[in-house]
Amino acid sequence: MVSAVILAAGQSQRMGRPKQLLKLGNKTLLEHVVDKMLQTDVGELIVVVGAYRERIEEILANYRVKCVFNEHYSCGQGTSVAAGAAAVDDQASGILYAVADQPFLSPVFINKMIREFEETKPLIIKPEVGMPAIFDISLRSELMALTGERGGRQLMVKYKERVMIIPGCPEIMTIDVDTEEDYLRIKELWEQLIINPLLGNSQLI
Repeated sequence: MVSAVILAAGQSQRMGRPKQLLKLGNKTLLEHVVDKMLQTDVGELIVVVGAYRERIEEILANYRVKCVFNEHYSCGQGTSVAAGAAAVDDQASGILYAVADQPFLSPVFINKMIREFEETKPLIIKPEVGMPAIFDISLRSELMALTGERGGRQLMVKYKERVMIIPGCPEIMTIDVDTEEDYLRIKELWEQLIINPLLGNSQLI
């Protein structure tokens, strides 16, 4: 079983307001990520919260997720990676990490990653660019010890010879939000997909 962890504890300092809660259509960015992850074959879904905890937990109250509070969220993404690793089920064979500001995640591609992970058993598997990534459960203690801003990338560097790159990730899937300009771009893309859903289907396979 692969457990999934969504990192949603950040303070969004570059954005100046909580990007997890920015609206895209009638849902927040985080809800779109949760929706997509719940369409995959992950065995459980954990959302790590920190800043804006109460608002996020209220929004996710009706979703099939477990919220975990990272009291050290101000110390960097690594602490949220650690909190997520500590919370996964003991039966998990791997931990998939995703971020809260990539609303165009592809359940089909994520399931492809999960199948490849379960069949070939790499230490780490990731797309050619960005997130999500799956870490073998043997790395759990190292994940739980992480701090700082670089998060799981620290282990990708440490074990770079054992990282499997899986091709075919839809480019739209890796788009995230750090600035107002990014948010405007995401909204424009969303409107295009609503007007022309065939475009979305072709890119999210």
